[in-house]
Amino acid sequence: MRKLISNKRGQFVIIAVLMIAVMIISIGVLMHRAVTYYRHEPWEEYLALIGNIELNSKCLVELSLANYSLSLAKNGNCTPDTLKINLEKWRVDVSKIYPGRGVSINYELANRSYNVYGVDIKYLFGLNCSWYKPKSFSVANATFALNMTSIGLFGYKFGHVAFLNLTIISVRGSRINVTVKAENKTPISGLRKENFQVSQVSSNTTLQIVSVKSFYDDREMLVYVIECSQSVSVPINVKVCDFRGIQVIAKYP
Repeated sequence: MRKLISNKRGQFVIIAVLMIAVMIISIGVLMHRAVTYYRHEPWEEYLALIGNIELNSKCLVELSLANYSLSLAKNGNCTPDTLKINLEKWRVDVSKIYPGRGVSINYELANRSYNVYGVDIKYLFGLNCSWYKPKSFSVANATFALNMTSIGLFGYKFGHVAFLNLTIISVRGSRINVTVKAENKTPISGLRKENFQVSQVSSNTTLQIVSVKSFYDDREMLVYVIECSQSVSVPINVKVCDFRGIQVIAKYP
């Protein structure tokens, strides 16, 4: 009888120990999940916030270049500090968009010469348009420094160069071969005849574009063939407007 009671007590102790162990493990798992959540969740939010600020800053640089090049193509003149004005508004707005986080952003515009595609570019308030050449381009360059006092982030730097290059390769009969490239010499695909305009310099008349096709080339990667409704007499101007609204006008020869 005593042996039976002793065995039952022993089983009870074992069960109790197992239950306590299960409770400890369960509490440990819950604590780990809680600590992990509070450790990572705010950082994911901050990283998303930083990513949004970077993306909006990039879009603003591209939009400024689009407005700058549009004004230059339409009126022959433009406001040289377009980018500076827009970024100054963005600097003020950032602190209002994210209140209580201590977010502030500063910017620096390129105002010295850089070499792009073998051409020395002199930026004016971070902008430059070098047009009416066989190889022409529009470019904007800005560097940003982001601070966020709520997480102790200071001087986080990032930049963006918005770039569009139009190169006229050849003019034969009614066909014009061109390349269109963005930053890092990346070819821009998907352009249609609505993205191009061809005009005769001598008569200042706009030619009708019948079609725009493209093919891949070992050297240029992507070449557009602009087919006009009539034979083209040089010199000519070719204008392109990409999907961001950035424009370039190239002249051949």
